[in-house]
Amino acid sequence: MRSIVLALVLSAFACGGDDGGPIDVHALAACDAAWIRNGYTECEAACVNSTIALGAMGVACQAHTSRGAVSCSKTFMFEGVTGCCASYTPQVLFGECD
Repeated sequence: MRSIVLALVLSAFACGGDDGGPIDVHALAACDAAWIRNGYTECEAACVNSTIALGAMGVACQAHTSRGAVSCSKTFMFEGVTGCCASYTPQVLFGECD
């Protein structure tokens, strides 16, 4: 019985449900541990990984989030979209360069 349960669990992880399709850069998800330590709990997909977001090195741009315009001093690319992360406690939103 134990091996059947283990086989079911392993097959569920193997199938995963990830179809390999594009990721919605604005889909909300849980922030990583570094964001959470700083009071942010909900991040758009492009900003979930604080290391990538905070280590951005691309050129500056004017951008927009779902809450309005932002100025990106440094940018990065996520799923083919260039922008930066803007914090609106408790959310971190991705600003797409205009």
